[in-house]
Amino acid sequence: MSFSKIEKIHFVLNPNAGNGSPLKIFQEIEEELILNNVKYTIFKSQGRNDIFNHVMSNEIPECDVICAMGGDGTIHETADGLMQSGKASDLAFSVIPSGTGNAFAQTLGELKPKKAIRKILEGERLKIDAMEIKQGPKLSYAVNIIGWGMASRVNQISDQLRMLGGIRYNIASLIGIAAMKKKRLVLRMGDKVINEDALLFLALNTVYTGKGMKMAPDADFSDGLIDIIMFKSATKLQVVSIFLKLFSGKHIFDPRVTYKQVNSFSLESEGDDLNIDGENQGHTPIDVRVIKKCITLIK
Repeated sequence: MSFSKIEKIHFVLNPNAGNGSPLKIFQEIEEELILNNVKYTIFKSQGRNDIFNHVMSNEIPECDVICAMGGDGTIHETADGLMQSGKASDLAFSVIPSGTGNAFAQTLGELKPKKAIRKILEGERLKIDAMEIKQGPKLSYAVNIIGWGMASRVNQISDQLRMLGGIRYNIASLIGIAAMKKKRLVLRMGDKVINEDALLFLALNTVYTGKGMKMAPDADFSDGLIDIIMFKSATKLQVVSIFLKLFSGKHIFDPRVTYKQVNSFSLESEGDDLNIDGENQGHTPIDVRVIKKCITLIK
């Protein structure tokens, strides 16, 4: 790790995340910026992919770091834009927790916005990994999760329950369990091939997903590995039992759960929807590999 003074920050902000939280939170952290004589600029998105397109463009003002304010989807657009534009090699990245899930920020270890901006201003730098996703000719990048099966369906349900705040992830999970259906999945990890019915698949770069679910307890942003979680075929009662263990991370010891760490994998099924960093986008089949320490994170 290294440190360097932060003097200019460019914020990319999603006003609609977390039921409007980013705008309120920015007013809180603005006091710290003024107190520390930090110059700042703001870009506010008006719709999906606005932040991605902004990061890809030549419109980013001179700054020491680009800071994402919103949910995990906002973080995804920012990080994906940095990687696809090639700016990740020169422009540092940071996060102020402002959404309802905040899985990325929770893995970083700070969920209070004022404390987060103070830590960012200290300028501690960490090189983190990203997952490169190939869907046919299309390449994209994820820094949090790639989800299939129930992981995708639960995210779709939670999108319809946004008015409930963070609890929507838990409610959506219970609804997903009630309506769960197993599907055939072919997972390739090096020489190992798993070809069987499954309920859920997740590839993670972070420990947490959803709201406080400790999905991959051994995950590390910078270890050059992707943490794989798969729920095999199980009864609804068994899945409820697994779900109750997610918040402690003890689900990985359940015999119906596969937990592996790999540097690449491929996923094949019948064109199923995917959850990529909290956004419902893309579909199988996909090929994924880790890109080691490709993003500079100010934490």
